[in-house]
Amino acid sequence: MKRRNFLKNTMVTGVGLTVGASSLIGAPTVITQKRTNTNTEKGRLVFKPVFVQSGKGPHLLDWAYASDHNWDAFHSNITADNKGVVVSDTEGTEKFGIDIRWHVENFGYIFITADNGGEYYTLPEKGKTEELNLNYELAKSRVYRNRKRKGNFEPSREVVSLLDLSEELLEDSKKSKDNEYKFSQLAQSSLYYAMVAGEKLELEKANSAILKAGYRPDFFIGCDARAFYAMDSDLFMERFTEAFNYATITHYLNSSYYQDFEPVEGKKQFGLRDFVLNELKKNNITVEGRPLFYFYKTTTPDWLRNKSYDQLLKYVESHTREVVSHYGDKMYAWEIINEAHDWANELQLKPEQLVEVAKLACDVAKDTNPNVHRLINNCCPFAEFVQLKKWGELDAKYPQRTPTQFMRDLVEAGVDFTITGQQMYFPYRDLQDTIIMLERTEQFGKPVQITEVGASSGPTKDSINSGRLDLPTEPYIWHRHWDQDLQAEWVEGLYTLIYSKPYMEAVNWYDFVDPHSWIKGGGLLESPKGEKKEVFNRIIDLQNNWKSLGIKKG
Repeated sequence: MKRRNFLKNTMVTGVGLTVGASSLIGAPTVITQKRTNTNTEKGRLVFKPVFVQSGKGPHLLDWAYASDHNWDAFHSNITADNKGVVVSDTEGTEKFGIDIRWHVENFGYIFITADNGGEYYTLPEKGKTEELNLNYELAKSRVYRNRKRKGNFEPSREVVSLLDLSEELLEDSKKSKDNEYKFSQLAQSSLYYAMVAGEKLELEKANSAILKAGYRPDFFIGCDARAFYAMDSDLFMERFTEAFNYATITHYLNSSYYQDFEPVEGKKQFGLRDFVLNELKKNNITVEGRPLFYFYKTTTPDWLRNKSYDQLLKYVESHTREVVSHYGDKMYAWEIINEAHDWANELQLKPEQLVEVAKLACDVAKDTNPNVHRLINNCCPFAEFVQLKKWGELDAKYPQRTPTQFMRDLVEAGVDFTITGQQMYFPYRDLQDTIIMLERTEQFGKPVQITEVGASSGPTKDSINSGRLDLPTEPYIWHRHWDQDLQAEWVEGLYTLIYSKPYMEAVNWYDFVDPHSWIKGGGLLESPKGEKKEVFNRIIDLQNNWKSLGIKKG
């Protein structure tokens, strides 16, 4: 979606702001570009897979998407099946990569990007077909990227050996083009070692940076406090304060299993949340309120869904002012808006309206209490939803943005947020992809919180018997099938990468206890009885290790 110049006259007429209406009326507004029927189709670019893997598979997901040179997903006519990944219309994007789910045996059935070794692909002329070997393109892209990621860093001998092996296998593959199976098999082996090396390289770089920087006493490690409602409150507080120094308290207008915050307009339910907040504060836990606005299907009451846009803006002002004022300085931050990058859009707002709501809420929150931080929270970091043209379960009516594009629009519109928030549930990606995507948040010049993190510990006897989480039927996603140890290993890797970045100030797990977790098997405790999973212990061990480094002077 192109960005046009912003207009000064926005749609805030009738909103009785005391913060200075002129500052809002003069706010820039993104103009939505209408979809056109221009024929942008060119020739066919085919990525042919050669299935050298053993087992029944699947080895290639029958769905894919494309991303541009910034790694932002965009809509195209890309298709995937066992015959190949095919694209002929990128809807005007000249250079692109493809993002597919491919089975790398002994590593995982995982999403990987092929980007022509960082040079990206272009479509052939209309009427022509170009065919590439998918195995080789995946390997080349990962090997070349490892070179860039290594830079001047000196990794261990193990990582050097793995990097060298991936390079040698890629070169051997190139020499075997006349034998398609051997060509593909060598490329697949190169890809495997490149992915193993890439993860180890990132972790070694991160641990080196942590050792140099030392302990960060102001870094937040947190979790949502919803489990307070799901288990004995004293046991909750005992477990929570053992692992965390940061908590979020949820204020969904409608909720699935705990008290609705505003089921009837104007009747906000502060009481139980006030109690939880005070208990957390007594235990020296820093607290964030979340979210002021979340336009998702299950959290949006009919009375809000039925408002006109002008009525919505009036509600945004009054709701923000009342809620932020109620808590005062007890909140470290407020999550202003959640998943508004054209994903959670039950109100079917235009892109420029979502920006305007975010700006209005930030301005009112700052005017109400300038001491409290203002966080924008985004989900779906790889933005696969753009290819699906979906707002959650709704069909998207307008061109969609990735989280990064949304944040750029907020910056261009002068939205006064103070923290960039990005969720990172296990993304069906390896750790190198994950940290590269998260590094993109640095560009907005604000502290970054990884607001929601989660991964499963796999099925249990109870989850199988209840039908909540059954045994897997596909190849494992990452390293092996999920269990408590793998959940802990992923957390250790991700938290290490995050902690190594000085601009990242927090990482927050979501949720605390099974079976009340959004991700099935994603709790830190096995049940409301408080049995600790390995991931719980690993989070504590990580913090103790970092504390042992001491605070570095200067």
